[in-house]
Amino acid sequence: MNRLFVVSTVFAFASQIVSCDRKPADAPPSIQYGDAVCDQCNMIISDERWATATVIESSRGPEPKLFDDFNCQVNYEVENPNHAVLARWSHSHTTSKWVRTEEVHFVVSPSIRSPMGSNFAAFASPDEAEPLLTETEGESMTFDSAWQHLGYPGSPVYSKKEAQNDT
Repeated sequence: MNRLFVVSTVFAFASQIVSCDRKPADAPPSIQYGDAVCDQCNMIISDERWATATVIESSRGPEPKLFDDFNCQVNYEVENPNHAVLARWSHSHTTSKWVRTEEVHFVVSPSIRSPMGSNFAAFASPDEAEPLLTETEGESMTFDSAWQHLGYPGSPVYSKKEAQNDT
């Protein structure tokens, strides 16, 4: 009985280690700032406050596409409508934590200097956005309105399942 306990404990511990390495398919990616390159404009991603990502389904499984600015993310998706989007992520401008892009509260203002000139900053909540909104006399936007502000007729908020049904 003692041997069975040791074997089952070792197995349980090994299972925990293996499962810790697995991330959900739609999890936010890791970015090597100063090394990673934007998948749209090929500029180096150096400031996490502006970094965004779109996780797409590829033949190799989930594949993160990394961007140095929100407009690069939007332009990439517009130019690649056949990609099945699993998730979109943006960093909160104040905390640098990942937030699902569809849930972000954007502030847009000409005085916001983002890497590729979108003039957008993303925040996890309206309260978090309020200081920059006031300081820049900016405009608060949802994901859909931000997408339209960049000149596109509506955001492609769809899932992998919906994309497969479109084919």
